This record gives sequence, structure tokens and C-alpha cells, in this order.
Amino acid sequence: MNQPSNDSTLLLEEASKTTDLFALLCQRKGWTDEYLSAIDNAEHDSLKDLDTLVAALEDIRLAGGTITIAPDFDMDGIASGVLGYAGLKELGFNVNLHIPDYRRGHDLTVEDITEIHDRYPDTTALLTCDGGVNSHPGIAAARALGWTTMVTDHHQELEPGSSADITVDPCRIDETYALPGICGAHVLYQVLQAYALAHQPFKLWAIRLLRLFAGLGTISDVMPILYENRQLVRDSRSIARLLWVPAPKTHQYADPEPDRINVEHATLMQLLRNEPHDPAFIAAFEGFAVMLKAFAIGGKVRDIDSINEGFYGFYVAPAMNSPRRTGSPLEDCFAVFTGQSAGEKLAAMDRVIENNEVRKELTTRYMEEIVEGDQPLAPWVYFSGANHGMFGLLASQIMRANGHPVVVLARPATAGEPVSGSARAPGWFDVIATLDGYENLTAIGHRQACGVKLASAAALDQLVTILADATRVLLLTAGDNLGPAADLTLGPDEAHDAPLTDAEPLIELVRRLETLRPFGHGFTEPVVELVVDPATARLDRIGSERQHLRLLTHTGMALLWWNAAANQGDRLDGVVADPAVHGPARFIGKLQLNTFRGETRLQAVINEQL
Repeated sequence: MNQPSNDSTLLLEEASKTTDLFALLCQRKGWTDEYLSAIDNAEHDSLKDLDTLVAALEDIRLAGGTITIAPDFDMDGIASGVLGYAGLKELGFNVNLHIPDYRRGHDLTVEDITEIHDRYPDTTALLTCDGGVNSHPGIAAARALGWTTMVTDHHQELEPGSSADITVDPCRIDETYALPGICGAHVLYQVLQAYALAHQPFKLWAIRLLRLFAGLGTISDVMPILYENRQLVRDSRSIARLLWVPAPKTHQYADPEPDRINVEHATLMQLLRNEPHDPAFIAAFEGFAVMLKAFAIGGKVRDIDSINEGFYGFYVAPAMNSPRRTGSPLEDCFAVFTGQSAGEKLAAMDRVIENNEVRKELTTRYMEEIVEGDQPLAPWVYFSGANHGMFGLLASQIMRANGHPVVVLARPATAGEPVSGSARAPGWFDVIATLDGYENLTAIGHRQACGVKLASAAALDQLVTILADATRVLLLTAGDNLGPAADLTLGPDEAHDAPLTDAEPLIELVRRLETLRPFGHGFTEPVVELVVDPATARLDRIGSERQHLRLLTHTGMALLWWNAAANQGDRLDGVVADPAVHGPARFIGKLQLNTFRGETRLQAVINEQL
């Protein structure tokens, strides 16, 4: 065969650049084959003192001691608590599960220890998860009772360091673990896996199933989807799908009936029921299957492909995090996985979902109050009268709108009064490092999502200055490194990367991108700019309350904008009604495939309009 000439080679390379959208996108994002291979490497070193904690656990079991688990109250904390309780019970430990009180804050308090001692007087050891590394008063109270104190956490350890007997934390001051961004549930999972490997290897298969909860914690706590976290999330998704049961139909053409799902038909439940497992271990997985059923009844899980990292992040985590935002009891979130029957678990999950609907209503109300109220320190600091548990949620919404770090605080009554709230920031801004070293300011949590405390309201102006100055410096120095708004531009002009009218290359792009999942923090899902001629498009309001927008192009491709009808509907109506004045409509969104009755169609989900 003749080799192509140099001119032919150049033409082929140029054609490849314009037709291979996946290669073009990878080039723009810097996703080389070497990079993609590297981030899929799940090998990792052991956490410091992991072996010490494993040995202590075996001593406690042999001595007949009783461990009480003290988790945090967010989704990662709930996942940690359930994972630890189910896992230790499966391994033959005497174990109790303490339900935290979010009104006391994230630290383990003296009140928590008193409550544990009163309720579980047989406790001989305390095991924290997703918290405790800086909880000096609580740990001291536990040690005063003679308990062995064991901390598993993933938050930054502060000087003078943990006061527990044993601490395992990737963010310990002296830790060298390569990926500090693993969640609290993942830390405790590594402990249980190491214990099973050392002392009960016949239980390794059962313990590995608990990756289900560690993966859920990873997504809900917005950990980087890199290295060991990637395989963890993949495994969690696979295990979750083994707990999915399709909704039955009354006859061939009837709509599915999710309320008739029998979770005992799930593949994993059938396997677990046929083996000797602790009831608490089985209950945790039954609870997850029941949770899937509850979301199916609500229309959030329609098929097995719906169970992915997006489901964890957009449905499960917000629902489980809703009690602290609305001031409701937390017990239901744990009861979903520890209840005595499937019916009890389903009732608890139904209440969690109902409470999440209340959370949505409160979010809308408090956002309106923020926008319409007096905000003298905007756009950096905002005041709210909401429940403190909602501050982070409100800060996230404002941050996404502003594009820079934001802090939401309780409005102080006097200049000398301490002030607290929550900060949220884009991935390029480290809130904790930025506020480190300032005597009157404290930030504890994660780098882009943390609690903020001011010694007094007099430090408010200082906080604003620090945030504004640091943002300007980063924007000036980072510049183009912050990245373009979209990875590809799809539209009718030659300057665009590809037309929207040719669906096949775009469908192929989406299919190839699916092979790179999971996406998340640190490895974000690509977004595209969609350029649409409004003169040839139709705008519809869809949904049970006509709350969503659907822009239908002349080729039949749907651009879906969820929950945007109230805020964006009128503006988009004007664009479609008078295209000569407004020109092309430009959106940022994500491409998806929608298969209905055997036919696969390309669609897009809109994030924002440019």
C-alpha cells in the first residue's frame, strides 16, 4: 500500500482535528493517555497508625469490650456511622451507634460523651468517624471515663494535634498519605479492610461490600475523583446497582409501579440472605435498596443507569443533609439503614425526602431574603436569618452566581459579638489557607467548603478585604489557567467545533466520555457551549408544575433547563419571540443520550445562558 504524501498526511491530521471531537476535547482539557492512566491508579500507601488501630480493635474484641461509634451528622458522617456499625457487627464486635446532635456543631462535645455514657453504660471504647481530630474537650471527657479513644477523621488536624489514644486521618499534621482528599467513610473503610485482612480474611468479601457507603461519602463530601477515589466510586456504583429492582408492571403495556418494588428481589439481597451475616450488616444493604425504592417512587430513579455519581450528589446527599438545614430530627437518616423492617426503613426514607422538599422551599425563601435585604458587605459576605445549617447551601448558590468565594453569616447584634457561618469557594480558591494566620478569623473544614468563625463583628471588614484581595491576586496570576467556560462550542458557524445538526459525531462523543466516568471534583465532566438559532426553535414549559424549560431545535434535539421556568422562562420567551433583536441563543450545558423505546436521541441539559 502506498504511504500518504506529506500533504495528504497534513490533510488527514487536520480532518481528524475537526471530526474526532473526543480527541479534540481531551487535548483541550489536557487529558493525555498518560494522565488518564495515572488517575486510574488505585494503589496507595497505608495511613499512619492504621496498624496500631487494627491491633487495638483486636484487643478490644478479645477482651469482650464494647465500642460506641460517634459519627458526624452530614452524609459522609451518616455513611461512616452505618459503615462502621454494620462492619464491626459483621466482624463480631459489641458495638453501639450514637446519633449525633447537629445543634452542637461538628466537634465531639462533652455533652455527647455524657449522652453516650448514659445511654450505653457498657462502653469501653470510643470510635469517631468523620470527626473528632480536633475535639479536645470531648476526647478528654471520654478518656476521663477510662475509655480507649480512637479517632478516624479526614479533616485537617490543628496544633497541638489530636488528644485521642489513636488517630487515623489523612490530614494529620505528620501524615504523608499521597491523597489527603479521601472522605471520612473511606478512612474507616480502610481500617475495617485492614482489620479483616489481618484477623478475619474470610470476611474480606463482606467488608468490601461496604465500599458502597464509602463511595457515597466520597461523592457527597465532594472529594477529588482521582486515584483510589475513582475505583471506590465505581465499586460503590456497581454494588448499588445490585440493590436495584425494576418496578413491576401489571401487564405488558402498563406503566411501571415503583411502590410495588420488593427489595428482596435485588440480586445482592438474595446473596446476603443465603449467607451467615449479622442482621445489622444485612439491614444496612436492605436500607440502601429501600432508599432506591423511595427515590423510584418519587421518579428520581427510572432505570439502573440512573444510579451513578450524579444520583449520589444531586439526590441522596441533599436529602440526607436536609435535617440540619431545616431543624428536623436526624434519627430518620440513620433509621433508613438500621430500622427493624423494610417498612420501617421506607417510612423513614419517605420522611427524609419530604423534609428535603421543605429544605428546597426554605432555600428559595432565604435566597429571596438575601437578595432583597440589606447586604452592606456584598458581594463577599452576606447575612442571613436562616438556620445555621443552611448557610453552606446559601453560600454555594451565591458563589455559583458570583463566581468567587462567598461567606454567609448570622447577622451580629453588636460589634463585639462573635460571628459564625459558612464559606464556599470555586476550586481555584483555598479558603482555609487564605484565612490561616489571622488572629480573629478561623476556618475549619474543607478548602472550598468550611465553617468560618470571627472573634467579633469588628473583624467583618477584615474578612471582606482578605477575600477580595486574594481573589484579585488569583485572577490576575491564574488568568487563562482558570479555563474556558466550555470545552467545545457547538453551533452553525465554521468557527464552531461542530454543528448541532449532525448528531452522530456528538452521540459518539458522549459514548466515549461515558467510558471515563466517574466525573466529579478534580475530574469534572466536560461542558459545551450550545449556539442555537431561536428563529427555528420552540420553547416549552414541561413538568408536573411546568417548572422546567425545553428548547426544541428544528432537528428535534431537546435542550432541557431544569427548574428554570420561573426565573428564566420570560427572558427566553423574548429571545424566541424576537430572534432578530436578540441574535443566537448561547448556553452552557452537558450532552446526554436519552433512550426511549429502543431509540437513542441526543439531548443537552443546560446549566446557564450566556
